Amino acid sequence: MVRFIHCSDLHLDTPFKGLSRIDPDLAAKQRKATSESFERIVGLCIEREVDFLIIAGDVYDSANRSVSTQIKFAKQLGRLNDIGMPVYLVCGNHDPLSEWLDAAKLPPNVHRFSSKEIERVTFEREGERVADIYGTSFEQKVVEENLAAKYELPADRAPVNIAVLHGTVGSPGSHAVYAQFSVDDVAAKGFDYWALGHIHKRHNVREAHPAIVYPGNPQGRDFGETGAKGCVLVEIEPGKSPSIEFIQTQTIRFEDVEIDITGGDDLNRLDSLIEDAAEQVDGHDSDCGYVYRITLRGRTSLHHHLSDTEEIDGLVEQLNEGGGTDIIDRIEIRTVPDLDLDAIRAGNDFPATVLRLADSYGTDEERLKGLFDAVDEDFKSAAAKRLMGDLPEDRMAGILNEAAMDLLTKLVEDAE
Repeated sequence: MVRFIHCSDLHLDTPFKGLSRIDPDLAAKQRKATSESFERIVGLCIEREVDFLIIAGDVYDSANRSVSTQIKFAKQLGRLNDIGMPVYLVCGNHDPLSEWLDAAKLPPNVHRFSSKEIERVTFEREGERVADIYGTSFEQKVVEENLAAKYELPADRAPVNIAVLHGTVGSPGSHAVYAQFSVDDVAAKGFDYWALGHIHKRHNVREAHPAIVYPGNPQGRDFGETGAKGCVLVEIEPGKSPSIEFIQTQTIRFEDVEIDITGGDDLNRLDSLIEDAAEQVDGHDSDCGYVYRITLRGRTSLHHHLSDTEEIDGLVEQLNEGGGTDIIDRIEIRTVPDLDLDAIRAGNDFPATVLRLADSYGTDEERLKGLFDAVDEDFKSAAAKRLMGDLPEDRMAGILNEAAMDLLTKLVEDAE
C-alpha cells in the first residue's frame, strides 16, 4: 500500500480581497494565510507519516511570485527533505516552468516534472518498487493541448500508478480552460489515481478505477471560494478502490450564512442569532478564523428597522468589536414586513391581485416555467440568460415569491 497527500493551487502570498476596509491588521495577517496553510500540509505529511507529497500545480500566483515567497516554499519542502520524504510537483498556468527563478533552488527531495514529455518517476520502499508517478508541467501560461491523452502506462508498470496533471476535466465553472480532457479520455488507461489541479472547488470527479480528484485550493481567498479548504490523504492498495480523506488546512475560512428571522421582533436578539448560526456552518473548524457574510431573510416586524443602513452598519461594527479572529464582512437584508397575507389575499384591491396571481403560478409547474421563459427573452446579458436556463423549479418558485413579497412590501409601504 502507498499513502500520500495530494494538494494543489497553493497560490502563495495571494492578497485577500476587500478585507483592509474592515480591519487592516487582520488583512495583513490574512495575507500570510496561504503560506500558513501550506505549512499545515507539510506538518500533516510528517504527522501522518505518508510516503510522499504531490503538488498539482499553481504553487504561486502569477502576480505574487516574489523571491521571499519562493524561499519560504523551498524552506517548507526542506522539512520533508530532512526526513527523506519525496515531493512530486507539476507546474500550472500560474507558475509555468518558464517563470520560476533559477536562483531559488528546490531541495533534492523534490522532483519538478519537465514540460518536454510525460515523465515517469519511481517511488521505492526498502529497495522495492512500490509506485510510479507520471507528470508533465506547463512551459507557458496557456496550454490548450489535451495533455492527458499523452499519458500511457508501459508494459513494465509498477504495482500502483499515479498521474499528476494541472488541467480541466468536465465543466470548469468560473475557471479558465487549460489542457482540457474528458473522463473517457483517461478511464481505460490503467492508472489508479489522477491527481489534478486547477479547479479550486474540491471535487472527486470519479471515486475509483481510476480515481480522479481535485483537492481544491488549501486556502480560500474571497467569497468566491467559500467553505472548507484543504488537501486529501490518499491510500492505494493494488487492485482496490483508493481511500480518500479530505483534511482541512485553511487558517481563514469564508462563509455565506443565511438566517431566517421570521416572527422576530427583538433587535437585541439579532447578535446572538448571528453568532449561533455562524458556529453551525458545515464542518465548522475551530482551528481557523472566519469571515462571514450574513443574509437575513424572513417576514418580521423588524423589517423597517433593518432597512436602515445606519442600523445595519452599527450592528456589523458591534459584532466586530470583540477583536477576535472571526469577523463579519457585511450583513445583507432580504427580509419582508410581517404582512397579514390572508387578509391581503381576501381583499379586492391591487395587492390582493398580485398575491393571488403569484399563488397561481406557484402551484402550476408548466405555467411557472413559461413565465420564466418569457422573462428570459427580455434579458440582454448572456450571463443572466445562462442563470435563468439552469434554475430548478423550486428556485423559480422561490424567486417568484421573493418578487411578489418585494412588490407587496412597496405597495403596503406606499399605502401607509
